[in-house]
Amino acid sequence: MAKEWLDGSQKRWEIYKVLGGGMGRVYIVYDHEFREPFAAKTFQDELFKRNPVVAERFTQEALAWIRLDRHENIARARAVENIHGKPFLFLEYVSGGDLSDWIGTPRLSEDLPQVLRFAIQFCDGMSHALSKGIQAHRDIKPGNCLITEDHTLKVTDFGLAKVFDEARPPGGAGREVEAGNVPGLSIGATRTGTGAGTPPYMAPEQFDDAKHVDVRADVYSFGVMFYEMLAGRLPFQGRTWQELERLHKTQPPPLLVTCHSSLVTCHSSLVTCHSSLVTVVHTCLAKDPAARYANFDVLRARLAEVYESLTGEAAPRPRAGLDLNAADYNNKGGSLANLGRPAEALTCHARAVEINPRYAGAWSNKGATLASLGRHAEALTCYERALEINPRLVEAWYNKANALEDLGRPTEALTCYERALEINPRSADPWSNRGNPLLRLGRPAEALACYERALEINPCLARAWFYKGAVLANAGRFQEGLACLEQAQRLGDPQAAEGIAVCRRELGM
Repeated sequence: MAKEWLDGSQKRWEIYKVLGGGMGRVYIVYDHEFREPFAAKTFQDELFKRNPVVAERFTQEALAWIRLDRHENIARARAVENIHGKPFLFLEYVSGGDLSDWIGTPRLSEDLPQVLRFAIQFCDGMSHALSKGIQAHRDIKPGNCLITEDHTLKVTDFGLAKVFDEARPPGGAGREVEAGNVPGLSIGATRTGTGAGTPPYMAPEQFDDAKHVDVRADVYSFGVMFYEMLAGRLPFQGRTWQELERLHKTQPPPLLVTCHSSLVTCHSSLVTCHSSLVTVVHTCLAKDPAARYANFDVLRARLAEVYESLTGEAAPRPRAGLDLNAADYNNKGGSLANLGRPAEALTCHARAVEINPRYAGAWSNKGATLASLGRHAEALTCYERALEINPRLVEAWYNKANALEDLGRPTEALTCYERALEINPRSADPWSNRGNPLLRLGRPAEALACYERALEINPCLARAWFYKGAVLANAGRFQEGLACLEQAQRLGDPQAAEGIAVCRRELGM
């Protein structure tokens, strides 16, 4: 049973579970527009209040993740939405849990080929991410390796460890460290300004300066995780940051001797295979970054050799990124627009309608992106094309109305808003924006009624509170206007502050 809705009253994202801890929060939701579940990630409200810059950093990392596009071994970032002034990154929901659920169980301890398949899949995902501009993951651990129902590994949480680490208050250096955490959240104990990640898995150099580590630190973290997959335990175990730092910097990993049951029962070449695995682990866990595998392509090739030696079968073929379809390009464009990248968004929407010229939603979104660039006449053409294809597309009528308003044609805009509301009278945005041409046409009472209707449908619509407050203030009803503008500010409206100052001045406050 759902507990609540993520976006107030729009009834799009139905929440089924909330996972939280440390700096982050994850909402497991069902999206009634896309008709599929998602994991929606954001940061705790307290973190934003303490350090508003974190929103910008979160957005930058979300942008990098969106640009990864599609790969079988990466948890896909589907969209970025701004809800109540806070960015949310919507990821594909992987229902099979994460790799930590497998470690120390017969699913790995009695199936060495499965260990190697997961390791190879991990390398494929990381190689793709690095080819798309990711410099380093910085928080590789079992909790950030999701497993699908058909046993496909997907890497998740690119860059979020760095965002949360930079936003932490100081004072974490001496506290106890726990390896466990909320699945999929980068909330391992870290020390502000130095190391981002989870200490039991961190490379020696990452304890000193995580901001400048490269892929070889990720190779080391993979080595820790690979050892854990084989042995069922971590190679280095400590309770404090300092203890783990000392172990990672100075101690060799314990030997992998008969720690994996299949090593002593499976094949005649076990001694060679075991030696090969030890070599892989020790190369990954070299204290000197230069002595590790240079990248995940090289590591994958070595793992493939071990797999073939162990099983007598060909290793899984490398997985390349998947081609995007029209819907993928349209969704990516919407996310890029929300992340403040309109030029990139426009390219994506243009590609979507090139692939499918009858895609009404993509034409409408292309128009919205053009409008954000001030190209309102071109935007209007896109909306009209969308409505030729689907005359009942509410968003196209709504966007067309906005374009007409920006072109100084309020009467025509009003007609388009009314058309949108004929199709869906429960859509809050058209009600709110319908008030604007009414104001231009000198009909403030009707405009006020529109804003009030919008707020009945969605009490969290910041712009409707702002416009309602402005109308009330212009009518001399400053106390009522102030209350509305303060609510708009609480919901993240950036223009509310000026109106609040005017109302307070008029009220002698």
